[in-house]
Amino acid sequence: MKNNILIALSLVLAVAVVSSCSRNSAPSDCADSAIAEPLDSLFGAMFPRNEPGAIVGVAVDGEPVYLHGFGKARLDTDKPYTDSTATNICSATKMFVATAVMKLVDQHKLSLNQTIAEFFPNFTSPVFKEITLRHILSHTTGLPDKRPRNPDQWKSYIRRHDSTFGVSEDYMLYGREPEMIKFLESVDRLEAEPGTAYRYQDPPFMLLSTVIEQASGMPFEKYMADSIFAPAGLTETCFFDPDRPIVNKAHGYAPADGMSEEGQFVSDDGKWEEYDYGEAAFFPTRADRGIYTTARDYFKWIKALYGGRVIDMPSVAAQYNWQIATKLPNIGYGLGVFLESAPGMPYKAFHMSYNGGFSIYQCYYPEQKIFVFVLSNRPDWDRLETGNKISSILMRAGWL
Repeated sequence: MKNNILIALSLVLAVAVVSSCSRNSAPSDCADSAIAEPLDSLFGAMFPRNEPGAIVGVAVDGEPVYLHGFGKARLDTDKPYTDSTATNICSATKMFVATAVMKLVDQHKLSLNQTIAEFFPNFTSPVFKEITLRHILSHTTGLPDKRPRNPDQWKSYIRRHDSTFGVSEDYMLYGREPEMIKFLESVDRLEAEPGTAYRYQDPPFMLLSTVIEQASGMPFEKYMADSIFAPAGLTETCFFDPDRPIVNKAHGYAPADGMSEEGQFVSDDGKWEEYDYGEAAFFPTRADRGIYTTARDYFKWIKALYGGRVIDMPSVAAQYNWQIATKLPNIGYGLGVFLESAPGMPYKAFHMSYNGGFSIYQCYYPEQKIFVFVLSNRPDWDRLETGNKISSILMRAGWL
């Protein structure tokens, strides 16, 4: 079955006719009630009105058919979640970066068989001559992850590495890509042969910002803005920068544990504390999980990507070709995206991840051309279980 995935993902199959609309104000009542009512019920219970929340959207063949905001985007200003709320999309950022790599492949400026050693001569170990861009995109590099995760590890780290910002121990505030990939300079052995074992990792994806710069001859963010965001018509999508404000930005939150740091925001009822930049480790990096976007831009992105306006359609389909199995039943990984091929269920490509207090679930059913996303600013919900519930709602409605 996996050998036929690329054929199944031609993305030009006919779609059953369902009611649709282009309204992008939340809530929307223009979806078929067979999905609108159960989705309202599911997410209304998950994200109460006066707590951190989410924006939930469904599109069919690129056209929005359901959009509803739940809960608050900001507890400090009491702002609700709407289609204009800028949310960090966590590791779904990898979908955009994988698309950028595939575009450079389309343009014959990159090959997925090129090795890390070709772009990073400072990584002198022979192991980097074995790891290709395909291995990065499929999380099969075999590299260890030796980033510091606490103050003691940080002190040890700066004794062994020339830190890019001196002796500061505040790796949460200043640990951007140049800092967080430095540990790779001392890697001399792999945990698995490249291409043979799946292990989800962020640092190898961080390398892709440099790869994209070298291949395109442009700064990473400019290339992403001009060649990826612009063709999709995205005007509210950007990478996080601690020195650059983001319009209508949501904050991420986590359930308060009574151990908040001085200056950390805690909600009036004491139940929630802010948990994003400054509180969450590894938050400032870009290529692995740094994008902020809005629901209305996300609808544009999906329509453009799956409509072939960003990269060539064969390259879109190639991203969903099964590369490696994960430890989860019926779930594998392609190029920057999870894949599910379960008995009795339609083939599905999806992301699920968190970054500080932000979390996301999104899925795409290529044969039905149905896309669903949940962009949230709280991490205390089961993303895989929620995805299964969404699938059940769509199945009961006859959409899958």
